[in-house]
Amino acid sequence: MTAIKDLISYRHLVWDLAIKDIKVRYRSPVLGFLWAIIVPLVMVFIYKFVFSNIIRAGFVENFPFFIYLMTAIFPWTYFSSSVNAATESICSNRELIKKTYFPRQIIPVSVVLAGLINFIPALVVMLIILAFFRIQFTILILLLPVILLVQTIFTIGLALIVSTLQVILRDVKYMVELIIMAWLFLSPGFYSLAMVLNISEIFFKCYILNPFVGFFSLYRIALLKGFSDTLPPQVNIYGLSCWLIIVSVIVLVVGLLVFKKFEQRFSDLI
Repeated sequence: MTAIKDLISYRHLVWDLAIKDIKVRYRSPVLGFLWAIIVPLVMVFIYKFVFSNIIRAGFVENFPFFIYLMTAIFPWTYFSSSVNAATESICSNRELIKKTYFPRQIIPVSVVLAGLINFIPALVVMLIILAFFRIQFTILILLLPVILLVQTIFTIGLALIVSTLQVILRDVKYMVELIIMAWLFLSPGFYSLAMVLNISEIFFKCYILNPFVGFFSLYRIALLKGFSDTLPPQVNIYGLSCWLIIVSVIVLVVGLLVFKKFEQRFSDLI
């Protein structure tokens, strides 16, 4: 597709915009880049306290709940922060768009790339903490780059869609914030899939279509030895992985098509 070729041709601009986004984001805070690690880590501690001491829900018994949370919240923070930032990326770069020609999809893509760069050190810290908890890594850890690639494809596709919709309807950013907040609680970040299965088998079949059921499960399989043994027998991890790849590619293609359809009108709409 032409849009993908443009991204490849302008890859240096994508990188420059991503680095610029990171520098602007962490230029004023005293702790700077450390916030990329502190924010998800604090979220894990908060959820750990709430769900362990107040709600006292049941969880996967094979692993410390702190670890179980971390393997979901860290990847989720990368996704949610990238999509939220990308939503207003076109509108916030109106001067650049009006003055210079370049493929406009570069802007939301660079925002996601900046989020990915933020996520890498957080991922390293997560691996160190897992090692501290004496989690034994297996060869499945080599799946991490593949999982991260698929998640990035999915995130870019969604970023293209919401950034386009925000130009057309300025209320979209608020809807995105609400959807992302609800999305996390509708994903198995705090509870096991077995708990969802206990609600209803029909509901469970619809529930596992949620892409983050697949993402969280795959991250845990790659990072936590034996996690696949805790999955309900109704979950076919290979089928879930294929579904995740298909959905991510579809979302990317739809994102590129939607973006291209309205790209020529951006200068007038913003």
